[in-house]
Amino acid sequence: MLLQLLFLAIALVVLFVFFGLIERLWPSIPSQRRFRRGLTTDITWFFWDPLVNRPVTVFTVAVFAVLVAVIAGAGMSGSAIRAWLDRETIFNSQPPWLQAIQLIVLVDLIGYWSHRFFHEVGVLWRIHAVHHSSETLDWLSSVRVHPLNEIGQRMAQALPFLLLGYSPGLLAAVVPLLTLYAIGLHANVSWDFGPLRKVIASPRFHRWHHTSELEGLDKNYSGLLPVWDILFRTYYMPVGRVPAEFGVLGETVPEGLFRQLLYPLRRRPSAAVRG
Repeated sequence: MLLQLLFLAIALVVLFVFFGLIERLWPSIPSQRRFRRGLTTDITWFFWDPLVNRPVTVFTVAVFAVLVAVIAGAGMSGSAIRAWLDRETIFNSQPPWLQAIQLIVLVDLIGYWSHRFFHEVGVLWRIHAVHHSSETLDWLSSVRVHPLNEIGQRMAQALPFLLLGYSPGLLAAVVPLLTLYAIGLHANVSWDFGPLRKVIASPRFHRWHHTSELEGLDKNYSGLLPVWDILFRTYYMPVGRVPAEFGVLGETVPEGLFRQLLYPLRRRPSAAVRG
């Protein structure tokens, strides 16, 4: 545990310096402060996610995978379940690089719809609102992910691939890569990737997703490929403009890790609006 805490502390410092540099060189909002409101909350989440969220999510998805295998007829023994998970299919018989490409595309598509459901279904929005609660958006804002949000999205992504028979190892590698990319999407930088803006999700693309300005609400759900937003008509990237206001429109999510963990359990104010 102490070694893991030390590793996380070093990672925090390295990321703080790296993103501090690029956010200063290419800022989306030049006046945005680095030591801003909510920083302590985000630092707490930075340690909570790998120490608590991730192990709980991995355990939950593993139990879910076992249940899927048993329901599919694998049997109750550990060896039978492992054999079912490692069974040969037309998908895992492909070269690993081809599986990886397919997994990235399909994980992002499922991520689009699960993300959209977390916005459009009231009880799910209460959980996802924690992630949108940062009123000053930068790379560290990405770590605010309620454990119920993490578990729900990972289970939605795992089920199709378990049934189709893709390599569990490749799936376990793809999801963290997309998670790391999500950190960069939250950075306070002006990048939109120019001619690739409709091919790869950029920080400017994602900042419109996090805005509390009415024009950007419920837009830009994709985590990597904006094609899903284009296809399903949720793409929004006005030329020459960037959002300046963030957070949850209509209500205030409290600061502090434990208050945010309890937030989805509170009664929803009648005037609350999605952000």
